[in-house]
Amino acid sequence: MANIKDIAKHLGVAVSTVSRAMNNHPDVSEETKQQVMEAIRAFNYRPNAIARGLIRKKTFTIGLMIPEISDPFFSGLARAVERTLFGHGYQVVYGNTDRNPDKEKQFIANAIERQFDGLIITPDFLDATFIEMLSSLEMPVVFLRRRTPQELSMPYVDVDHYQAATVAVNYLLELGHKKIGFIGMPESSFTGTQRLLGYKDTMRKYGLLSESTDIVVAEGRHIPNGRKAMSELYEQNPHLTAVFAANDLLGIGSLEWLAKRDIKVPEQISVMGFDNLEYAELHWIQLTTMEQPTHRMGSKAAELLLQMIADKTQTPPSDLIEARLIERQSCQSLKRT
Repeated sequence: MANIKDIAKHLGVAVSTVSRAMNNHPDVSEETKQQVMEAIRAFNYRPNAIARGLIRKKTFTIGLMIPEISDPFFSGLARAVERTLFGHGYQVVYGNTDRNPDKEKQFIANAIERQFDGLIITPDFLDATFIEMLSSLEMPVVFLRRRTPQELSMPYVDVDHYQAATVAVNYLLELGHKKIGFIGMPESSFTGTQRLLGYKDTMRKYGLLSESTDIVVAEGRHIPNGRKAMSELYEQNPHLTAVFAANDLLGIGSLEWLAKRDIKVPEQISVMGFDNLEYAELHWIQLTTMEQPTHRMGSKAAELLLQMIADKTQTPPSDLIEARLIERQSCQSLKRT
């Protein structure tokens, strides 16, 4: 198979001249460019992707760091990111960190070694070492589902979790609920902390906050954790009329625990989630929730990164997206009979 040296030898020019002609460099005459193109067709030459990347100083690969690929929310984000980048000729390399700080740092180190063109990241552990690694990078970075630390000049795409939580609690209050419990994500969760704060501030505003019995922080983020947290919450306060779970998986776990004990939802207790996962719409779940638009978030993060790759001197503005209330059948008014 012919290579670029064969093309150069055939034309009697330097290999660098062939490379510049292939990349439409302005210092190569149109006549030479035409001769190179004709020789490429005659030799049936197919440029090597790695070599082409070295010439353009691009690898056409993007690193996508996600904390938990098994979480359907993050898999939805990843699909949106990949779909957008694929349309622009980029390959996505995944880094599933399992919420492990060592894996997060290793992913950044690998990105440097492999010379990725850019990164989209959702880190869990923004310690000084990790921030220093990011600040020394020479590639563009976009935070997804995380706010960027003040020390870094990098855009982010996220939902306003605090504001969305206040909307969720106000919705339950408007339905007539006053005894509203909260099932939170682990304390290490950035988003969980914001949702808990939104719940607390709204309940406190109406003089309804009772932290001692109305709040349970789950040990994890998944359905079994929701079952266990609902058990603890109900044992602490069996008079609750509504529960706001910090994500849909915890909410679904709560629904399952209640169903096994024949506690009717929403007749006896209303349950609300956060995310709007595909599961939430299933006929036997029908979970009222706050929607995080995964397609819009993932696509926007990819678009911001592409802008930064095209012009490394710019830092586009971050995008804080408003979550949307999705009403289904797991909540109802106390006034109904």
